[in-house]
Amino acid sequence: MGGKHALFSLGGVGAAGLVALENWHKGGPAALSALAAAIFIGFALWGWIAAYRRLQAFEDIPLSRIATAAQGYARLEGRAAPFPGAKLEAPMTHLACCWYSYKLENLDQNGNVTSTEEDTSEWSFVLSDGTGECVVDPVGAKIASKSVNRYRSRELRWTESAIFPHDPVCVIGSFRTSGMTVTEHDIEVQAGSRIAEWKKDMRALVARFQLSQPIKLEEWERVRQAARQEVEAEIAKSPPQGQNQVCDPKDGRPYLISAEPREQLELELKLWAWAHAACFVAGAGALAAWAVF
Repeated sequence: MGGKHALFSLGGVGAAGLVALENWHKGGPAALSALAAAIFIGFALWGWIAAYRRLQAFEDIPLSRIATAAQGYARLEGRAAPFPGAKLEAPMTHLACCWYSYKLENLDQNGNVTSTEEDTSEWSFVLSDGTGECVVDPVGAKIASKSVNRYRSRELRWTESAIFPHDPVCVIGSFRTSGMTVTEHDIEVQAGSRIAEWKKDMRALVARFQLSQPIKLEEWERVRQAARQEVEAEIAKSPPQGQNQVCDPKDGRPYLISAEPREQLELELKLWAWAHAACFVAGAGALAAWAVF
């Protein structure tokens, strides 16, 4: 669906909504229902556009390998792994995972909800496809997980979705590689840290550089230069590796993370798109009939 058609459709819904609002103020008999229908149509159209754009991104963006992916909007597939040093646990099942989302509802004796607790993980995880690794930032993504656990008792019910280590994952988002260059500031910071370590043993420091007591300003400059030379030599020997990352494009394009099989995800996207389209058409027809008759 093109952007021009979407704007025309939104304009039509807005016009119908204004007509319904005007008639409501005039005391029209069914104006309130028509206004609610216009709002419903607007949400249906918005959902239709969003679902169609996700489906279009999934079908049109070619699969890239992490090691050779171009910077920008890309589709990657691989297996999930926890971010190094981060231990994430699904709150309900207490299983080690890469991402989770859960909703917990407390119930009274009649089965009514008395309180709700929910949370979605914002920890990054790693995607690996055999050619390289990429850090995945889940913030802002539409996420579909393969694993969904549910539980209900007389006192509570909960639903928990999770992506576990080794789960196959497809990601469509903004791919970039950072951290491949070392700035002057980075070198100065590392040299300062090196000097701080040397200062922990002042006797060895004085002996190594043959410093006077008290240490003169030009001698400290000699120590600083020595620390800087060591840092530069280490960087030259082991250059920093760039870190690949995929995140929300921030420009309105869909950001998808799915642990579902490709065929299932594609089918769900199509069903969502057509379901919203059907709601929009039905609602628009009903509103048009009300406006005419």
